[in-house]
Amino acid sequence: MADNQGTAQTNVPLSDIDPTLSTVGKPVDGGCVWFNFDPDGAKLPTDATTKMSTLTGFESVGEISDDGLSFTKSVTADKKKGWHNETILSAVSDEERTVKMTLVEPNRPTAAKAYYGASNVEADTDGSVKHIKDVAGTSIAVAAVVDELETNGKLRRTVIPKMAIDSFDDVSHKAGDLLGYGITGTLLKKADETALKHIYRAKPAE
Repeated sequence: MADNQGTAQTNVPLSDIDPTLSTVGKPVDGGCVWFNFDPDGAKLPTDATTKMSTLTGFESVGEISDDGLSFTKSVTADKKKGWHNETILSAVSDEERTVKMTLVEPNRPTAAKAYYGASNVEADTDGSVKHIKDVAGTSIAVAAVVDELETNGKLRRTVIPKMAIDSFDDVSHKAGDLLGYGITGTLLKKADETALKHIYRAKPAE
């Protein structure tokens, strides 16, 4: 049965109710989130089948917390009311898209770069973090790819061409707490892109 992508390319109708179209958030085996610290020069995947290992510049951030990721769409509306105090016109005056996650492998250089900046992290010979410089005023922008496994077995890939990592949670060093970097990225408009993010779905993943 052909995929229904919601475009004129398919003429296969969906049934009125289809539980296979529902899913829960589930990570794929292995890496799920990748950052590229050169978003303007990054070659992005344009499907859900290209293996991330074949794309130059993308680094796995490692494990994230059991909260997973949360995407937020924030819209501010400019509402106009008539004489009878009823809203008669609503126009969007501001929009913002963000994504939030907590990186829980703080000794992985990619995770540390997302918090401190790519130029402020030095890796050791074993590949883990050796030295971090905490420099004020550091600007961090990345391209990002997130892979999820749907309940029906298909791979769901979210591609973010560019986002600024511009909000950070407190880093708790309390005994017994998992050390991690909570970050929020604001999705940015690129000159050569019409979308803030792309979502691709693949045939059932192996």
